[in-house]
Amino acid sequence: MHMHRNRHHCTTPRDPHRHQRHEHDKAVFHALLDRHQAIERTLEKRPDGIRSLTRSDDPEVVALLHDHVPSMHERLLQGFALRRWDPLYVAIFEYADAIDMDIRLLPDGVEVTETSQDPSVVPLLHAHGEAVDAFVRAGHIAASQPAPFPRPTQPQEA
Repeated sequence: MHMHRNRHHCTTPRDPHRHQRHEHDKAVFHALLDRHQAIERTLEKRPDGIRSLTRSDDPEVVALLHDHVPSMHERLLQGFALRRWDPLYVAIFEYADAIDMDIRLLPDGVEVTETSQDPSVVPLLHAHGEAVDAFVRAGHIAASQPAPFPRPTQPQEA
């Protein structure tokens, strides 16, 4: 596995705008965790990443999803890390430059495709999809634990 340094990583002290944005993102995430039972999610693992469909019949939850998902994509692009105590999320931000994300906002939710041309990054995307599935299933209980980290894959013998 070769390293991708995120060239956008910010090491400057927190500015008030970034702090306010982080607090907003955290509040939206916690609101989604509070209402996890109103969310339905399907995850498709692909050879190059994942495709997820996250929906709700509750318009307030849909509005939260429409806020949360694009904001997380923007944070990935900016290197504005979150869950720094969770090794999976640390790795995702470390390899952010190798991840492509496509988001489609739907009337009842959001469709997200996360891919990578780097085969060593794909297990991180699969693990991220599973972590979000756990958040939807168990809410705050799942979010309070580090996400399962994928084991390095061993080369196939010919």
